[in-house]
Amino acid sequence: MTETTTKRWGLITKVLLMVFLIVFSYCVASAKTENLPVFGGSVETLEEAKTTVMGIAGATIAMSVVITFLPDDYATPLADSLADMNKYFILMLGMIMFEKLLVIKGVPLVFKFVIPVAIILLLAYMFTKKEFLRALSMKIFALAVVLVLVVPCGTALSEKICADYMPYVEETVNLAEDGAKNVEGISETTSDKGFFEKISVAFQSAIDGVKDLFDYYKGIIQKFIVAIVILIIAYCVIPVLTFALLLWILNQLFQFSSFKIRMRSGGDE
Repeated sequence: MTETTTKRWGLITKVLLMVFLIVFSYCVASAKTENLPVFGGSVETLEEAKTTVMGIAGATIAMSVVITFLPDDYATPLADSLADMNKYFILMLGMIMFEKLLVIKGVPLVFKFVIPVAIILLLAYMFTKKEFLRALSMKIFALAVVLVLVVPCGTALSEKICADYMPYVEETVNLAEDGAKNVEGISETTSDKGFFEKISVAFQSAIDGVKDLFDYYKGIIQKFIVAIVILIIAYCVIPVLTFALLLWILNQLFQFSSFKIRMRSGGDE
């Protein structure tokens, strides 16, 4: 067998392998991603995250009802603080929904279109030997890898890093919800106890006047702020950092900047 024939069969083998990978990615991998445990676990984690954020959002609404027991001069700044929290809930829910859509809809699309396009460009490079096609193929493939891995890696890191802080969030939510439920029954009670004595019983804390009630509410809101910071780190900051870290790692592995240098130097020649 001559060297030319060997090269020809090697090329045919590579072409057939890539065609197989295109068909497999388009027809099989894109349809089976939802059944893989790594993606199913990520969806479950995101559902739990959504429930947590909705729970703390509901607790702030309960707190806003309880604040109506305070005079306007005391209630206004607390109510404003609670209102300012709404934008953070929207941010977190938006991020969670985006990640969920990326897993459920985005990952199958990556296997169906993005990866096949990267392989087709690599095939074109094999026949034309144009370096920019290879560089573009590697960049598209790297982007596909990041899109596939970012949510599973992000949710796993969030669970690992923030696991010790989530009980604090749950405790804050339960504290606000229980207090709100207890306060709802104060107006219906027929006890001869004074108003602040009833409030003390409801919140299980010594409250003798408006100032004490204001300080108690302020403490609860401070807990909410800490809880929101924990949730933002878990559901917004860590996923973004994970995406950036994966891009950096793949950039170092594939050395995308070197492609640009070679293309420019080739053009100068």
